[in-house]
Amino acid sequence: MTRIKFTQIIVQLLTEMIDAQENCIIDWVKRSTADQVHLYEARLSKCDGVTKKSAHQTGRAMDIYFINENDEVAPPKKGFEYWHKRGVEMGLKPMIEWDKNHFEAGK
Repeated sequence: MTRIKFTQIIVQLLTEMIDAQENCIIDWVKRSTADQVHLYEARLSKCDGVTKKSAHQTGRAMDIYFINENDEVAPPKKGFEYWHKRGVEMGLKPMIEWDKNHFEAGK
């Protein structure tokens, strides 16, 4: 999937989230190799950034967080499963169980 197509899908998904009154915020759209290596070394990613690259390094992944009325990170009102199912229907990859905030381009 191209970055343009991924962007179009993410915009559509975010619009649906906003319409559903989810308080969503975006984070980590594009990462440098150095950032990815740092996350791997900190055991926050399974991709080392060199041998196994993250989709964030190519701009084909985005982390979406949800916040509650106290500006604290919280699960989405409709649940992660709901939003990842919508993403899959649009062409994104399925949810990664250990990284539910990660939304990634499909093929």
